[in-house]
Amino acid sequence: MLCAFTFLDGKVHFKNRYVRTPKYIEETKTQTIRYRGFGTQIPGGLAANFLRLPANPANTSVIHHAGSLLALNEGGRPWALDPGTLATIGEFTYDGALDRTNVFSAHGKVHQRTGDYINFGAGISGFGWRGAKTCLHLYRINAKGTMIKKGQIPLATFPFCHDFALTDRYGVFFINSIVFGGLGNVILGRHSLADQMVFDKSQPMRVVVVDLDTLETVRTFETAPGSIIHFGNAFERGQTIVVDGMYIDTFEANETLTDQLNPKARFGGGVYNRYTLDMATGEIGCSSLSERESEFPTFNTRKTGEDYTTCYTACSINNGANSFFNAFQKIEFDTGSTLVTLPAGYYGSEPLFAPSANAKSEDDGYLLVVVYNGYKHTSELHVYRANDVTDRVCSLHLTHHVPHQFHGHFSTEVFIAPEALRDAPDRRQAPRPTA
Repeated sequence: MLCAFTFLDGKVHFKNRYVRTPKYIEETKTQTIRYRGFGTQIPGGLAANFLRLPANPANTSVIHHAGSLLALNEGGRPWALDPGTLATIGEFTYDGALDRTNVFSAHGKVHQRTGDYINFGAGISGFGWRGAKTCLHLYRINAKGTMIKKGQIPLATFPFCHDFALTDRYGVFFINSIVFGGLGNVILGRHSLADQMVFDKSQPMRVVVVDLDTLETVRTFETAPGSIIHFGNAFERGQTIVVDGMYIDTFEANETLTDQLNPKARFGGGVYNRYTLDMATGEIGCSSLSERESEFPTFNTRKTGEDYTTCYTACSINNGANSFFNAFQKIEFDTGSTLVTLPAGYYGSEPLFAPSANAKSEDDGYLLVVVYNGYKHTSELHVYRANDVTDRVCSLHLTHHVPHQFHGHFSTEVFIAPEALRDAPDRRQAPRPTA
């Protein structure tokens, strides 16, 4: 389900709509499970799940690039939506450049210097005498929305690779210690994907650096076992690549993802680390940017691939009601961090950066945080000043709740259907952010 908040002429408009995938349409119509999911099976045992791969729910993230609004999930190809109404247009293939074997991750990134969109997806490059040859498919789409290059990274095992880091010249992929313990059982229908995912403490993390012009591997690194699910920014300092990412040494979140309606389930986070990759010597270093339990690192995306000073993360703070993220922080690398804690019983999400018009500094803008009020069972959008996160500009209250979400996207373009402007009630919220 995609939610959109639109700021226009002193008003804030809200709309939400489900992506009409076959899974959504058929299961809503019949009120039964008809497709496999990441952690769910079709009722009926082996016969019902045999050779049926998990469906793409298009439910993890969203991007607006080259005039297309795309809902993303790494289990399939993108789904295109009308940005004014959020109506589903259909599966998106870049004019056939993505075939049915090409999945497309939820964490593509826009290259700032060229405007190109870089993305990837786990897949199979062929078959050998040992079986399927696994790889990461790489995609580069230019600023006009045309797929201009595809590549592959050969891998020894099927990866859990959810995100990557982008500098001006390189794509950086951390091949995690989270491994699939037998993909054949998933294909045969015995187990779900989540059932087969385990954290292997004996498996080092491998780091693969790819040249963006050729989409070929130029250097690999190896470090202690662990996993990076989400990355912050990355950039180059001479021959060194600096990568910021959220490190974990378990995969407890997998249990929550497979049992989301369990009231005792808890979403946790990791430790925000900085990795340095020396391209000349092959040495890798690591230091901590924040010891707070965190996730969903974000920053001013106009600084993607460049040296930067500031980032923001969702935090889980022990305040007696910490089953979900209940705080966020601003990390300034030179001076430390500022924590903003929500009241007990209020839960936030990924803090999304929105730059001010004519911004004069990297943190000149706003943080947008969707917050759930557990007492009223409603949701609201909190708007904070990004240069002083202790200053909450306003709270925009919905009359209902929205489910906890993963990721968002901010655009300076305004997308709203004319009928929404005509029929919108005049419920002004002041003061108003200029974003």
